[in-house]
Amino acid sequence: MNNTVTGCVDGSVSTRAVCEYAAWAARTLHSQLALLHVIEKDSIPVVSDLTGILGIDSQQLLTDELVELEGQRNRLLMAQGKAILESCAQLLQKQGIPDVVLLQKHGTPDETLAELNDIRLMVLGRRGSQHQVGSHLESVIRLQKKPLLVVPENYSVPSRVMFTYDGSEESRINLERMTMSPLLWGLECRLVMVNGKKEELLTAQKILCDAGIENSTTHLTGQSVGGELIRYAEENTVDLIVMGAYGHSRLRQFFIGSHTSEMLQKAQQPLLILR
Repeated sequence: MNNTVTGCVDGSVSTRAVCEYAAWAARTLHSQLALLHVIEKDSIPVVSDLTGILGIDSQQLLTDELVELEGQRNRLLMAQGKAILESCAQLLQKQGIPDVVLLQKHGTPDETLAELNDIRLMVLGRRGSQHQVGSHLESVIRLQKKPLLVVPENYSVPSRVMFTYDGSEESRINLERMTMSPLLWGLECRLVMVNGKKEELLTAQKILCDAGIENSTTHLTGQSVGGELIRYAEENTVDLIVMGAYGHSRLRQFFIGSHTSEMLQKAQQPLLILR
């Protein structure tokens, strides 16, 4: 799985966009493309302890039937997942990407993705099969140490990127990392800071200029950092937002940061979240 872009597909309305953004990233990064489907464990098991409720004979009979029912359920979920993967592979083959690795695993998405240590980028849909924001999305972001691209329901080739900068050491390191990534090459880059020091924004601009990346800077003010960033992105037709998933509190190891959460909930653009 070294140097692999992995798209997480679940059959939801975001699945096609996940495939197309993952294909774009894999081409841009010259990486292997993989698609992953996770069969989630049911929080309520079909088989449970019936001791004290039923007689011995009836309990054994019902338990046997429930075990068979659970087995059928798992087989159906596996077949459904394979159908989703094969459909996605056919879509990508039509777009000129024949060599796609298909993976299917059992577990919860956050735990499963955390185990994939050697991938270069993960691509997930903002809208999962059950929730407006993917049901495990924030858990995945907290546990994952690799960059994640969280995408909306529709795909468009990124051409104008907004890098959110707050003057912190983490933000500076992320900016320097992005100057070495082919994902930014050739894109119109906007550096945007909300409520920070303008001189720190100029320092960030120099980092991009020294790397040969043309950019412009914008300093905004407002009570809601996320709200200002979203407004700027909409007014300036930004089609890719780059930001760090961190907060500035002692609890940041447990939370991904209020600004990031707000952007996940409200932004219409794909979010490249750096860890």
